[in-house]
Parts: sequence; structure tokens; C-alpha cells
Amino acid sequence: MADTEPAIPSISVRLAITPPEYSRQTGDAGFPTFTIVATLAPSAPKPITLMTWPTAFNPQLALKRRDFTAQNISRDPPEDIRLEITKGPSRLPYQPRRGSSDQRYYVTLYPGRELTIAEQPFNLVKRVDGEGVCIFQPGNTYRLGISDSGSKTGLWWWGTTDDILYEAGGPPYRIHHLKGKGDISLISEPVDFTIVE
Repeated sequence: MADTEPAIPSISVRLAITPPEYSRQTGDAGFPTFTIVATLAPSAPKPITLMTWPTAFNPQLALKRRDFTAQNISRDPPEDIRLEITKGPSRLPYQPRRGSSDQRYYVTLYPGRELTIAEQPFNLVKRVDGEGVCIFQPGNTYRLGISDSGSKTGLWWWGTTDDILYEAGGPPYRIHHLKGKGDISLISEPVDFTIVE
């Protein structure tokens, strides 16, 4: 009897902005910290490895594309904020090789175990529109979430980075049989933050 492909697992994602307030008076040194924590569903039969570069797990790029949404929830009804400022840089194919510039984007998740995938200054609070006006204004509360297009990832494999990444100078691993078939859904709740005077 042939082995059957395990069901596609889901990933729970927790977004955090700490502290949840930002004042322009604090300047760049006072940026909140933006954190993304992921947990592979406990029902997954084994670990998976994600290529995170083109996903919401790479906020440095994703917050400039369509992977996140933002709303001013101080308005009634809430007002959508445009975050997309680039389609993303064109790049060479991904390199699943140890020591390559892509190695940091290959991340292994284990069933039921939390992993902090991203933690960086939340400098999005200083983004300006095409006329140079800051899109996040004092006295308002905003909601940031992963968009519908950002809530799926298709670049993943069954196994750990030890199974996926080949040694520098060595032959590439044959990993086609480990490639996940289908998109993994990211299950998340949005996070709120406030701009103060």
C-alpha cells in the first residue's frame, strides 16, 4: 500500500506590538517592537520548514506589500489605510544552501511549539504617503492584521532545515518528495496600536 500524503497543517500566528502606543516625541529610539510568533498545529504529524522571504513572516518586506492590512478604528466606519508601496524586489531563485543569504529565511516549526519568527522595530508608524504626510496620525487607534493574500504560504517542506538545506560546496539535496502540496493557512487575529501626541 502506498504512503498517503499527510493533511496540510495550519499555523496559528500571534502578532504583538509592544508597547501598543507610539509618540513621535520619542523619535526613532522609541519605536515599539513588532513580533510575529508562529505555532504549527499540534495535529501535524511532523515538523515543517517554511521559506519565509515572500510571506507575512518577513515583515520588513511584507509591510510594504499586500500581506498586511491596516485600518483606522477611531473612525466610524473604520477607514482602510493603504500599506502597499512596492510589489517587492525581483530576485534570484531561492537557495536552500547553508551559508547562503537565504538561509535565515528557512524556518522550521515543530507541532504545538511556539517560535518567534520575527522581532523588529515597528517603524511602520512613521510611514508617509505620496505627499509626505504621515499615514498614522496622533489621537487615533489603528488595527493591523494579516491580509487574505498574506494568510497563505505555499513554500514549505515536510522536515527540518537539516533535511532541506544542503552544505555549501556540496551537491543540492533531492527534496522534491518533501515539498508540501498546497497552501498552508495562517490563522491570526489583528493587533491594535495607538499614536499619541
